[in-house]
Amino acid sequence: MLINANEEIVKQRLPELLREYDCCKCEKCVNDMMAIALNNIKPAYVNTAEGMLFKRINSMLPQKTADIDIEILKAINLVSANPKHNDSNAG
Repeated sequence: MLINANEEIVKQRLPELLREYDCCKCEKCVNDMMAIALNNIKPAYVNTAEGMLFKRINSMLPQKTADIDIEILKAINLVSANPKHNDSNAG
């Protein structure tokens, strides 16, 4: 098992942060947001459940949480301003 722990954190945080936004939340837009955020966050690969737990605990530190949230918010704003679909495809 090889997992980018930051990907798991972004998958959890993105829907939470999106609740505050009135924007398209279709699968394409959400995936675009996730991809943009993850491309701007250093990967943190783990290969054990213990490693994943350690990474989750570490990510709860205020600065780590803020850094990840900032990248997610940047991605939400970017995709919201420039969705890659027309309005008929929005969900």
